[in-house]
Amino acid sequence: MNLKEIEYYCFLKEYSNINLKKISKIKKISIIYCYNNRSNLEDLLSLEKFCNKNKIKLYISNYSRKINFLKINGIHICSQKKTQIYNLKNNLEIIGTVHNQLEYNRKKIQGCNKIFLSNLFNTKKYSANTKLGINKFNLISKHWNVKILALGGINEKNLKKIQNLKVVGFGGVSFFKKNPT
Repeated sequence: MNLKEIEYYCFLKEYSNINLKKISKIKKISIIYCYNNRSNLEDLLSLEKFCNKNKIKLYISNYSRKINFLKINGIHICSQKKTQIYNLKNNLEIIGTVHNQLEYNRKKIQGCNKIFLSNLFNTKKYSANTKLGINKFNLISKHWNVKILALGGINEKNLKKIQNLKVVGFGGVSFFKKNPT
């Protein structure tokens, strides 16, 4: 797999914390906005406008009917969400996140078109013993009949390692930040 062919997914909580220059240079990029009740609606509308202007796909994590007026490409279902999501607009792509085979089965029932398998490398959020690494990642996802995306700890240093995976893309949080920590 060539790195130019993969899909990039930027997980975002605040529109102001995104590196617009880096994102504008990437051809196949999508943004997953982590919505919650405290989310700034003005930020969300600015993000929608930015995505439409730059032909970037926009997904909403923690989807709510309150934001049904937005023009989005799909939704993201986090691994903790166990219930089915109803009342979706037609033609929305559904992406899920999983950490194991049991969660994968649940996401297939929820209708996910693509699935993030997490966490590939070390992250601040998870302990080092939860990282999958290249071999375990490939073994877990070997027989999955869905498009697979890598998530967790991907940075500029280890980006080339994902060429050894059977994935169509990867997602990141700090990879796309203005000042990655």
